Amino acid sequence: MKERLTDTIAAIATAQGEGGVGIIRLSGVEALEVALKCFRPTGPIEERRLVYGSIISPLSGRLDVGFLAYMPSPRSYTGEDVVELHCHGGPLLLREVLSAVVDSGARAAGAGEFTKRAFLNGKLDLSQAEAVIDLIRAQTSLSLSSARGRLEGGLSRRVGSIKAPLLSLLAHMEAELDFTEEEIDGLPSEAIALKISEAAEAAGKLLSTFNEGRALREGVATLILGRPNAGKSSLLNALLQEERAIVTPLPGTTRDVIEETLEVRGMPVRLMDTAGLREAADEVEAIGVRLAMEKVGTAGLIIYVVDLTADFREDIEILSGLPEDKTIIAANKMDKDAGRLGEALTAFERFSIAPISAIKEDGLEALKDLIFEKATGVKTAMETPVGELISSVRHRDCLVKCVEALQRASSALSTRLPRELVASDIRASIDALAEITGETTSEDILDIIFSSFCVGK
Repeated sequence: MKERLTDTIAAIATAQGEGGVGIIRLSGVEALEVALKCFRPTGPIEERRLVYGSIISPLSGRLDVGFLAYMPSPRSYTGEDVVELHCHGGPLLLREVLSAVVDSGARAAGAGEFTKRAFLNGKLDLSQAEAVIDLIRAQTSLSLSSARGRLEGGLSRRVGSIKAPLLSLLAHMEAELDFTEEEIDGLPSEAIALKISEAAEAAGKLLSTFNEGRALREGVATLILGRPNAGKSSLLNALLQEERAIVTPLPGTTRDVIEETLEVRGMPVRLMDTAGLREAADEVEAIGVRLAMEKVGTAGLIIYVVDLTADFREDIEILSGLPEDKTIIAANKMDKDAGRLGEALTAFERFSIAPISAIKEDGLEALKDLIFEKATGVKTAMETPVGELISSVRHRDCLVKCVEALQRASSALSTRLPRELVASDIRASIDALAEITGETTSEDILDIIFSSFCVGK
Protein backbone atom coordinates (compact mmCIF):
# COMPACT_ATOMS: atom_id res chain seq x y z
CA MET A 1 0.00 0.00 0.00
CA LYS A 2 2.87 2.41 0.73
CA GLU A 3 4.12 2.49 -2.86
CA ARG A 4 0.58 3.31 -4.04
CA LEU A 5 0.60 6.46 -1.91
CA THR A 6 2.99 7.97 -4.42
CA ASP A 7 0.45 7.55 -7.22
CA THR A 8 -1.53 10.46 -8.55
CA ILE A 9 -5.16 9.51 -8.05
CA ALA A 10 -8.33 10.78 -9.72
CA ALA A 11 -12.07 10.37 -9.29
CA ILE A 12 -15.41 12.00 -10.03
CA ALA A 13 -16.03 14.20 -6.99
CA THR A 14 -19.65 15.18 -7.66
CA ALA A 15 -22.73 13.06 -7.00
CA GLN A 16 -24.04 10.54 -9.50
CA GLY A 17 -26.69 11.70 -11.94
CA GLU A 18 -27.13 14.74 -14.14
CA GLY A 19 -26.04 18.19 -12.97
CA GLY A 20 -25.08 21.59 -14.25
CA VAL A 21 -21.45 21.12 -13.18
CA GLY A 22 -19.33 18.02 -12.65
CA ILE A 23 -15.89 17.85 -11.02
CA ILE A 24 -12.97 15.49 -11.54
CA ARG A 25 -10.51 15.68 -8.64
CA LEU A 26 -6.83 14.71 -8.81
CA SER A 27 -4.32 14.43 -5.96
CA GLY A 28 -0.62 13.62 -5.98
CA VAL A 29 2.78 14.99 -6.90
CA GLU A 30 1.96 14.82 -10.62
CA ALA A 31 -1.61 16.13 -10.34
CA LEU A 32 -1.00 19.34 -12.30
CA GLU A 33 1.23 17.64 -14.87
CA VAL A 34 -1.42 14.98 -15.55
CA ALA A 35 -4.26 17.51 -15.66
CA LEU A 36 -2.47 19.69 -18.20
CA LYS A 37 -2.30 16.73 -20.57
CA CYS A 38 -6.11 16.93 -20.65
CA PHE A 39 -6.65 20.66 -20.32
CA ARG A 40 -5.69 23.54 -22.62
CA PRO A 41 -5.89 26.76 -20.57
CA THR A 42 -6.60 30.14 -22.17
CA GLY A 43 -4.42 31.90 -19.61
CA PRO A 44 -1.79 31.32 -16.93
CA ILE A 45 -2.38 28.80 -14.12
CA GLU A 46 -2.65 30.59 -10.79
CA GLU A 47 -3.02 28.97 -7.39
CA ARG A 48 -6.63 28.73 -6.16
CA ARG A 49 -8.07 30.56 -9.15
CA LEU A 50 -10.27 29.12 -11.88
CA VAL A 51 -8.80 29.26 -15.36
CA TYR A 52 -10.96 28.66 -18.44
CA GLY A 53 -9.97 26.25 -21.19
CA SER A 54 -10.70 23.15 -23.25
CA ILE A 55 -10.84 19.63 -21.85
CA ILE A 56 -9.43 17.07 -24.25
CA SER A 57 -8.72 13.38 -24.48
CA PRO A 58 -5.21 12.39 -25.53
CA LEU A 59 -6.83 9.61 -27.59
CA SER A 60 -10.04 11.05 -29.03
CA GLY A 61 -9.65 14.84 -28.94
CA ARG A 62 -11.84 17.57 -27.45
CA LEU A 63 -14.41 16.56 -24.84
CA ASP A 64 -15.75 19.80 -23.32
CA VAL A 65 -14.93 23.31 -22.18
CA GLY A 66 -14.57 24.14 -18.50
CA PHE A 67 -12.27 25.29 -15.72
CA LEU A 68 -9.17 24.11 -13.89
CA ALA A 69 -8.44 24.87 -10.22
CA TYR A 70 -4.97 24.21 -8.78
CA MET A 71 -4.37 23.86 -5.01
CA PRO A 72 -0.71 23.09 -4.29
CA SER A 73 0.65 21.20 -1.31
CA PRO A 74 0.41 21.57 1.63
CA ARG A 75 -2.63 23.89 1.61
CA SER A 76 -5.08 21.45 0.10
CA TYR A 77 -7.63 18.91 1.32
CA THR A 78 -5.23 15.97 1.04
CA GLY A 79 -2.04 17.88 1.87
CA GLU A 80 -0.79 17.00 -1.63
CA ASP A 81 -1.07 18.90 -4.89
CA VAL A 82 -4.77 18.86 -5.81
CA VAL A 83 -6.33 19.77 -9.15
CA GLU A 84 -9.99 19.96 -10.05
CA LEU A 85 -11.38 19.92 -13.58
CA HIS A 86 -14.85 21.51 -13.76
CA CYS A 87 -16.98 20.54 -16.74
CA HIS A 88 -20.65 19.98 -17.56
CA GLY A 89 -22.27 17.45 -15.26
CA GLY A 90 -23.46 14.68 -17.58
CA PRO A 91 -22.64 11.18 -16.30
CA LEU A 92 -21.25 9.97 -19.63
CA LEU A 93 -19.16 13.12 -20.10
CA LEU A 94 -17.72 12.83 -16.59
CA ARG A 95 -16.74 9.21 -17.20
CA GLU A 96 -15.01 10.20 -20.43
CA VAL A 97 -13.10 13.03 -18.74
CA LEU A 98 -12.04 10.66 -15.95
CA SER A 99 -10.89 8.13 -18.55
CA ALA A 100 -8.85 10.86 -20.25
CA VAL A 101 -7.20 11.74 -16.92
CA VAL A 102 -6.39 8.08 -16.25
CA ASP A 103 -5.03 7.69 -19.78
CA SER A 104 -2.78 10.67 -19.02
CA GLY A 105 -1.09 9.01 -16.05
CA ALA A 106 -3.40 9.08 -13.04
CA ARG A 107 -4.85 6.08 -11.23
CA ALA A 108 -8.54 5.73 -10.44
CA ALA A 109 -8.94 6.43 -6.71
CA GLY A 110 -10.36 3.90 -4.31
CA ALA A 111 -13.22 4.55 -1.89
CA GLY A 112 -12.27 7.26 0.60
CA GLU A 113 -8.72 7.50 -0.71
CA PHE A 114 -8.65 11.31 -0.81
CA THR A 115 -9.71 11.54 2.85
CA LYS A 116 -7.32 8.74 3.82
CA ARG A 117 -4.47 10.76 2.32
CA ALA A 118 -5.68 13.81 4.24
CA PHE A 119 -5.43 11.73 7.42
CA LEU A 120 -2.03 10.26 6.58
CA ASN A 121 -0.70 13.71 5.73
CA GLY A 122 -1.88 15.18 9.02
CA LYS A 123 -4.67 17.35 7.64
CA LEU A 124 -7.30 15.51 9.73
CA ASP A 125 -7.14 13.09 12.62
CA LEU A 126 -9.10 9.85 12.33
CA SER A 127 -12.19 10.98 14.23
CA GLN A 128 -12.37 14.04 11.97
CA ALA A 129 -11.93 11.90 8.86
CA GLU A 130 -14.80 9.64 9.98
CA ALA A 131 -16.94 12.75 10.44
CA VAL A 132 -16.56 13.55 6.74
CA ILE A 133 -18.72 10.61 5.66
CA ASP A 134 -21.21 11.37 8.45
CA LEU A 135 -21.46 14.94 7.16
CA ILE A 136 -22.29 13.62 3.70
CA ARG A 137 -24.85 11.11 4.99
CA ALA A 138 -26.53 13.35 7.59
CA GLN A 139 -30.32 13.14 7.42
CA THR A 140 -31.33 15.86 9.89
CA SER A 141 -30.09 19.27 10.99
CA LEU A 142 -28.93 17.89 14.36
CA SER A 143 -27.05 14.95 12.83
CA LEU A 144 -25.45 17.46 10.45
CA SER A 145 -24.40 19.63 13.41
CA SER A 146 -22.99 16.57 15.17
CA ALA A 147 -20.89 15.57 12.17
CA ARG A 148 -19.76 19.16 11.58
CA GLY A 149 -18.71 19.52 15.22
CA ARG A 150 -16.62 16.34 15.06
CA LEU A 151 -15.08 17.44 11.75
CA GLU A 152 -14.10 20.71 13.42
CA GLY A 153 -12.38 18.75 16.19
CA GLY A 154 -14.98 18.68 18.97
CA LEU A 155 -14.55 14.99 19.79
CA SER A 156 -10.77 15.17 19.31
CA ARG A 157 -10.51 17.97 21.87
CA ARG A 158 -12.71 16.08 24.31
CA VAL A 159 -10.52 12.97 23.99
CA GLY A 160 -7.41 15.14 24.30
CA SER A 161 -8.69 16.64 27.55
CA ILE A 162 -8.87 13.13 29.02
CA LYS A 163 -5.55 12.00 27.60
CA ALA A 164 -3.38 15.01 28.55
CA PRO A 165 -3.52 14.54 32.37
CA LEU A 166 -2.85 10.82 31.91
CA LEU A 167 0.22 11.56 29.78
CA SER A 168 1.49 13.95 32.44
CA LEU A 169 0.88 11.38 35.16
CA LEU A 170 2.57 8.61 33.17
CA ALA A 171 5.60 10.81 32.41
CA HIS A 172 6.08 11.55 36.12
CA MET A 173 5.67 7.89 37.11
CA GLU A 174 8.08 6.64 34.44
CA ALA A 175 10.66 9.27 35.38
CA GLU A 176 10.39 8.10 38.97
CA LEU A 177 10.84 4.46 37.86
CA ASP A 178 13.69 5.12 35.40
CA PHE A 179 15.74 7.48 37.52
CA THR A 180 15.54 6.00 40.99
CA GLU A 181 18.87 7.52 42.02
CA GLU A 182 17.92 11.03 40.95
CA GLU A 183 16.14 13.50 43.19
CA ILE A 184 12.67 13.00 41.72
CA ASP A 185 9.84 13.25 44.20
CA GLY A 186 7.55 10.25 43.99
CA LEU A 187 3.85 10.95 43.69
CA PRO A 188 1.78 9.84 46.70
CA SER A 189 -0.56 6.96 45.96
CA GLU A 190 -3.51 9.18 46.86
CA ALA A 191 -2.55 11.70 44.16
CA ILE A 192 -2.16 8.96 41.54
CA ALA A 193 -5.49 7.42 42.55
CA LEU A 194 -7.22 10.79 42.20
CA LYS A 195 -5.82 11.35 38.69
CA ILE A 196 -6.87 7.84 37.61
CA SER A 197 -10.34 8.33 39.10
CA GLU A 198 -10.84 11.67 37.36
CA ALA A 199 -9.79 10.23 33.99
CA ALA A 200 -12.03 7.17 34.42
CA GLU A 201 -14.98 9.39 35.27
CA ALA A 202 -14.37 11.62 32.24
CA ALA A 203 -13.96 8.64 29.91
CA GLY A 204 -17.07 7.01 31.34
CA LYS A 205 -19.08 10.17 30.82
CA LEU A 206 -17.97 10.35 27.19
CA LEU A 207 -18.76 6.65 26.77
CA SER A 208 -22.29 7.27 28.03
CA THR A 209 -22.99 9.49 24.99
CA PHE A 210 -22.83 6.50 22.61
CA ASN A 211 -26.57 5.87 22.34
CA GLU A 212 -27.17 9.56 21.73
CA GLY A 213 -24.48 9.85 19.09
CA ARG A 214 -25.40 6.65 17.31
CA ALA A 215 -29.07 7.63 17.16
CA LEU A 216 -28.19 10.98 15.58
CA ARG A 217 -25.77 9.37 13.15
CA GLU A 218 -27.74 6.29 12.11
CA GLY A 219 -31.30 7.08 13.15
CA VAL A 220 -33.57 4.48 14.70
CA ALA A 221 -35.77 1.97 12.90
CA THR A 222 -39.18 2.19 14.61
CA LEU A 223 -41.83 -0.46 14.10
CA ILE A 224 -45.51 0.44 14.54
CA LEU A 225 -47.38 -2.63 15.77
CA GLY A 226 -50.87 -3.29 17.07
CA ARG A 227 -54.13 -5.09 16.43
CA PRO A 228 -56.29 -4.24 13.40
CA ASN A 229 -58.02 -0.83 13.57
CA ALA A 230 -56.03 0.23 16.64
CA GLY A 231 -54.94 3.33 14.70
CA LYS A 232 -51.47 2.40 13.45
CA SER A 233 -51.87 3.97 10.01
CA SER A 234 -53.62 7.00 11.49
CA LEU A 235 -50.65 7.46 13.82
CA LEU A 236 -48.21 7.18 10.90
CA ASN A 237 -50.14 9.81 8.94
CA ALA A 238 -50.37 12.11 11.98
CA LEU A 239 -46.63 11.91 12.68
CA LEU A 240 -45.74 12.49 9.04
CA GLN A 241 -48.40 15.18 8.58
CA GLU A 242 -49.50 13.59 5.32
CA GLU A 243 -51.84 10.86 4.12
CA ARG A 244 -49.16 8.23 3.57
CA ALA A 245 -51.16 5.17 4.63
CA ILE A 246 -54.73 4.26 3.68
CA VAL A 247 -57.09 4.48 6.64
CA THR A 248 -60.48 2.70 6.58
CA PRO A 249 -62.79 1.16 9.20
CA LEU A 250 -62.15 -2.24 7.60
CA PRO A 251 -59.64 -4.45 9.42
CA GLY A 252 -56.70 -5.74 7.39
CA THR A 253 -56.33 -2.66 5.15
CA THR A 254 -52.54 -2.52 5.60
CA ARG A 255 -50.98 -5.59 3.99
CA ASP A 256 -47.35 -4.62 3.38
CA VAL A 257 -44.80 -2.75 5.51
CA ILE A 258 -44.93 0.99 4.76
CA GLU A 259 -41.70 2.87 5.51
CA GLU A 260 -41.16 6.63 5.86
CA THR A 261 -38.54 8.77 7.63
CA LEU A 262 -39.44 11.35 10.26
CA GLU A 263 -37.27 13.82 12.19
CA VAL A 264 -37.85 13.61 15.94
CA ARG A 265 -36.00 16.22 17.99
CA GLY A 266 -33.25 16.23 15.35
CA MET A 267 -32.98 12.43 15.27
CA PRO A 268 -33.83 10.49 12.07
CA VAL A 269 -36.59 7.96 12.74
CA ARG A 270 -37.54 5.38 10.11
CA LEU A 271 -41.19 4.55 10.77
CA MET A 272 -42.54 1.20 9.60
CA ASP A 273 -46.32 0.74 9.58
CA THR A 274 -47.33 -2.91 9.57
CA ALA A 275 -50.30 -5.19 9.14
CA GLY A 276 -52.60 -5.58 12.15
CA LEU A 277 -51.69 -8.52 14.37
CA ARG A 278 -54.51 -11.04 14.22
CA GLU A 279 -55.45 -14.36 12.66
CA ALA A 280 -55.18 -13.41 8.97
CA ALA A 281 -58.27 -13.56 6.75
CA ASP A 282 -56.31 -14.52 3.61
CA GLU A 283 -52.83 -15.44 2.41
CA VAL A 284 -51.81 -11.86 1.51
CA GLU A 285 -52.70 -10.56 4.97
CA ALA A 286 -50.90 -13.54 6.53
CA ILE A 287 -47.72 -12.53 4.70
CA GLY A 288 -48.09 -8.98 6.02
CA VAL A 289 -48.48 -10.20 9.60
CA ARG A 290 -45.43 -12.47 9.23
CA LEU A 291 -43.35 -9.59 7.85
CA ALA A 292 -44.38 -7.42 10.79
CA MET A 293 -43.24 -9.99 13.35
CA GLU A 294 -39.99 -10.67 11.48
CA LYS A 295 -39.02 -7.01 11.89
CA VAL A 296 -39.43 -7.08 15.69
CA GLY A 297 -35.92 -8.44 16.20
CA THR A 298 -34.19 -5.85 14.02
CA ALA A 299 -36.20 -2.76 15.05
CA GLY A 300 -34.52 -0.25 17.31
CA LEU A 301 -37.88 0.78 18.79
CA ILE A 302 -41.43 -0.52 18.76
CA ILE A 303 -44.53 1.68 19.09
CA TYR A 304 -47.36 -0.64 20.05
CA VAL A 305 -50.73 1.03 19.44
CA VAL A 306 -53.49 0.07 21.87
CA ASP A 307 -57.14 0.90 21.18
CA LEU A 308 -58.60 2.31 24.41
CA THR A 309 -62.11 1.45 23.22
CA ALA A 310 -61.34 -2.28 22.81
CA ASP A 311 -60.64 -5.22 25.07
CA PHE A 312 -57.00 -5.41 26.20
CA ARG A 313 -56.65 -9.18 26.58
CA GLU A 314 -55.18 -9.85 23.13
CA ASP A 315 -52.86 -6.84 23.48
CA ILE A 316 -51.53 -8.19 26.79
CA GLU A 317 -50.82 -11.56 25.15
CA ILE A 318 -49.01 -9.96 22.18
CA LEU A 319 -46.99 -7.62 24.39
CA SER A 320 -45.76 -10.54 26.50
CA GLY A 321 -43.58 -11.48 23.53
CA LEU A 322 -42.18 -8.00 22.87
CA PRO A 323 -38.98 -6.56 24.43
CA GLU A 324 -39.89 -4.24 27.28
CA ASP A 325 -36.75 -2.08 26.97
CA LYS A 326 -37.54 -0.90 23.44
CA THR A 327 -41.34 -0.88 23.38
CA ILE A 328 -43.55 2.18 23.82
CA ILE A 329 -47.32 1.92 24.26
CA ALA A 330 -49.31 4.50 22.30
CA ALA A 331 -52.68 4.44 24.10
CA ASN A 332 -54.85 5.63 21.19
CA LYS A 333 -58.38 7.03 20.89
CA MET A 334 -58.21 9.18 24.01
CA ASP A 335 -60.83 11.37 22.32
CA LYS A 336 -63.32 8.50 22.49
CA ASP A 337 -62.65 6.90 25.88
CA ALA A 338 -60.18 8.79 28.05
CA GLY A 339 -61.66 7.13 31.12
CA ARG A 340 -59.96 3.83 30.31
CA LEU A 341 -56.46 5.30 30.50
CA GLY A 342 -56.11 4.29 34.14
CA GLU A 343 -57.03 0.72 33.24
CA ALA A 344 -54.42 0.78 30.46
CA LEU A 345 -51.73 2.12 32.81
CA THR A 346 -52.40 -0.82 35.11
CA ALA A 347 -52.60 -3.43 32.35
CA PHE A 348 -49.37 -2.28 30.68
CA GLU A 349 -47.46 -1.04 33.72
CA ARG A 350 -44.20 -2.66 32.55
CA PHE A 351 -44.06 -0.35 29.53
CA SER A 352 -43.64 3.37 28.87
CA ILE A 353 -47.06 4.75 27.87
CA ALA A 354 -48.01 7.83 25.84
CA PRO A 355 -51.76 8.70 25.75
CA ILE A 356 -52.66 9.94 22.24
CA SER A 357 -55.45 10.59 19.80
CA ALA A 358 -54.07 9.95 16.33
CA ILE A 359 -57.16 11.39 14.63
CA LYS A 360 -57.14 14.59 16.74
CA GLU A 361 -53.31 14.67 16.73
CA ASP A 362 -53.27 15.03 20.51
CA GLY A 363 -50.34 13.79 22.60
CA LEU A 364 -47.94 13.47 19.64
CA GLU A 365 -45.29 15.80 21.09
CA ALA A 366 -45.15 13.78 24.31
CA LEU A 367 -44.87 10.61 22.21
CA LYS A 368 -41.95 12.14 20.28
CA ASP A 369 -40.22 13.01 23.55
CA LEU A 370 -40.64 9.39 24.65
CA ILE A 371 -39.27 8.09 21.33
CA PHE A 372 -36.19 10.31 21.68
CA GLU A 373 -35.62 9.35 25.31
CA LYS A 374 -36.05 5.63 24.60
CA ALA A 375 -33.67 5.74 21.64
CA THR A 376 -30.92 7.85 23.20
CA GLY A 377 -31.26 7.30 26.92
CA VAL A 378 -31.50 11.04 27.60
CA LYS A 379 -34.19 13.68 27.79
CA THR A 380 -34.71 16.01 24.85
CA ALA A 381 -32.31 18.60 26.30
CA MET A 382 -28.85 17.30 25.42
CA GLU A 383 -26.23 17.42 28.17
CA THR A 384 -23.22 17.07 25.83
CA PRO A 385 -22.48 19.29 22.80
CA VAL A 386 -23.46 17.28 19.73
CA GLY A 387 -19.99 17.72 18.22
CA GLU A 388 -18.48 15.79 21.14
CA LEU A 389 -20.77 12.76 21.06
CA ILE A 390 -19.26 9.41 20.20
CA SER A 391 -21.23 7.86 17.37
CA SER A 392 -19.49 4.72 16.20
CA VAL A 393 -18.91 1.26 17.66
CA ARG A 394 -15.18 1.82 17.15
CA HIS A 395 -15.21 4.89 19.38
CA ARG A 396 -17.25 3.04 22.01
CA ASP A 397 -14.90 0.03 22.02
CA CYS A 398 -11.85 2.30 22.41
CA LEU A 399 -13.41 4.03 25.41
CA VAL A 400 -14.40 0.70 26.96
CA LYS A 401 -10.75 -0.41 26.70
CA CYS A 402 -9.65 2.89 28.24
CA VAL A 403 -12.02 2.61 31.20
CA GLU A 404 -11.09 -1.04 31.79
CA ALA A 405 -7.38 -0.19 31.77
CA LEU A 406 -7.93 2.61 34.28
CA GLN A 407 -9.91 0.26 36.51
CA ARG A 408 -7.02 -2.20 36.43
CA ALA A 409 -4.58 0.60 37.28
CA SER A 410 -6.73 1.67 40.22
CA SER A 411 -6.96 -1.90 41.48
CA ALA A 412 -3.21 -2.45 41.13
CA LEU A 413 -2.52 0.77 43.04
CA SER A 414 -4.95 -0.04 45.86
CA THR A 415 -3.52 -3.55 46.33
CA ARG A 416 0.05 -2.13 46.39
CA LEU A 417 1.26 -3.96 43.30
CA PRO A 418 4.51 -2.64 41.76
CA ARG A 419 4.09 0.79 40.20
CA GLU A 420 5.42 -0.59 36.91
CA LEU A 421 2.11 -2.46 36.58
CA VAL A 422 0.11 0.67 37.39
CA ALA A 423 2.06 2.61 34.78
CA SER A 424 1.53 -0.15 32.22
CA ASP A 425 -2.25 0.04 32.64
CA ILE A 426 -2.21 3.84 32.42
CA ARG A 427 -0.22 3.53 29.19
CA ALA A 428 -2.85 1.08 27.85
CA SER A 429 -5.60 3.59 28.63
CA ILE A 430 -3.70 6.31 26.73
CA ASP A 431 -3.21 3.99 23.75
CA ALA A 432 -6.95 3.24 23.68
CA LEU A 433 -7.74 6.97 23.57
CA ALA A 434 -5.13 7.45 20.84
CA GLU A 435 -6.94 4.86 18.71
CA ILE A 436 -9.93 7.21 18.48
CA THR A 437 -7.88 9.93 16.84
CA GLY A 438 -5.77 7.48 14.83
CA GLU A 439 -2.42 7.87 16.55
CA THR A 440 -2.17 4.13 17.27
CA THR A 441 -4.58 2.66 14.70
CA SER A 442 -3.51 -0.25 12.48
CA GLU A 443 -3.51 -0.18 8.67
CA ASP A 444 -6.22 -2.87 8.59
CA ILE A 445 -8.56 -0.70 10.66
CA LEU A 446 -7.87 2.28 8.40
CA ASP A 447 -8.72 0.23 5.33
CA ILE A 448 -12.03 -0.84 6.88
CA ILE A 449 -12.94 2.73 7.86
CA PHE A 450 -12.17 4.35 4.52
CA SER A 451 -13.71 1.54 2.45
CA SER A 452 -17.12 2.79 3.64
CA PHE A 453 -16.55 6.18 1.98
CA CYS A 454 -17.80 7.09 -1.46
CA VAL A 455 -15.26 7.18 -4.29
CA GLY A 456 -14.11 10.76 -4.85
CA LYS A 457 -14.04 11.72 -1.15
